[in-house]
Amino acid sequence: MRIVKIILGTIGSVILVLLFMGGLDLDDIRFQKNIRKLKKEGWFKELSDNGMYYERIFHNEAVREYLLQENIVVKINNDEGKRNKLISLIKSSS
Repeated sequence: MRIVKIILGTIGSVILVLLFMGGLDLDDIRFQKNIRKLKKEGWFKELSDNGMYYERIFHNEAVREYLLQENIVVKINNDEGKRNKLISLIKSSS
């Protein structure tokens, strides 16, 4: 029983360190979650499967900031203007 407590305490400590010392960024989690949701859409999957655009999606600050907005995936799926803005950011970013 003592060993189990030590193991669970160690795992809990590691998780807390990652969360509060910058190893696990909440923005990164939200960004990845939004990417997973968008990949369910054919138009986005096509872009993200393209090596050139994949790099821009994941490493361009403007695209990242756009995808970190509150409820952006719902807005992109419901508003063609928002979708076109994302596509434009991806295709025009350098």
